[in-house]
Amino acid sequence: MSSLTYSTFAVAGAGGLGALVAEELLKQGATVLVLTRGDNSRIPAGTTARKVDYGSEESLVTALKGIVVVVSKAGVRLFVPSEFGVKTHEIPEGLMSFKPALHKHLESIGLPYTRYNVGLFSDVPLSPFFGFDLEKKTASLIGNGSSKWAATTRPDIAHFVAYTLTHLPKAQLEGAVLSVVGSRTSWDEVVTVLEKKYGGKFAVEYRDVATAEKGVAEKGFAGFGDYLLLLLLGGYADLKSDNELVPGWKPLTFEEPVQKYY
Repeated sequence: MSSLTYSTFAVAGAGGLGALVAEELLKQGATVLVLTRGDNSRIPAGTTARKVDYGSEESLVTALKGIVVVVSKAGVRLFVPSEFGVKTHEIPEGLMSFKPALHKHLESIGLPYTRYNVGLFSDVPLSPFFGFDLEKKTASLIGNGSSKWAATTRPDIAHFVAYTLTHLPKAQLEGAVLSVVGSRTSWDEVVTVLEKKYGGKFAVEYRDVATAEKGVAEKGFAGFGDYLLLLLLGGYADLKSDNELVPGWKPLTFEEPVQKYY
């Protein structure tokens, strides 16, 4: 019998982070099924791919038989929802209100779940989506540069998720909100790191909060980048680390992946 807490997983989609999670689960000795629409999902070696129609309950139930994740009708015992890096359970309204609504639905149907908060992906170069132009050395941010928030690389997120899902007791996973933190940083500190990396000063603009909030309200998802900047400003990504749950492990800081991936 396997000594893993959970040993059979389905990963819905194998994009950048999904593929990394699947690979880390394999390293822990788990059996991994990758659900795909049949498009360009990256299927890691050692996993089994299964095409699924997410709009069909029958297709999902068939695909998930024998798996320990996602749909209760298929005998699933734990669901890990996709989160956007911030404390979504503390956001009652706005563009991500569907996240806490999903949590409530899972509770209403009695399906245990574990949520992971991870902060920003520090291995993904900052882009105009977050107000940065690295080539021109400019940044357009909101409010101030001193608010703290978490940043973690996707490989470190994948390792933390895979280890905790396979090693923590079920009672410690069900209903838990776990946070992995590479480092707590701020935009002022980020700009200092970028100036060191790119060898020159960045011109930084801090926009008015009320004006940004009005713009998000008017644009909806077209203003999602500013919406995330406002969440960071509001402390929704200032996470308390649970890194100690993985013995003897230390994730990369923000500066380390900037030097490695940018």
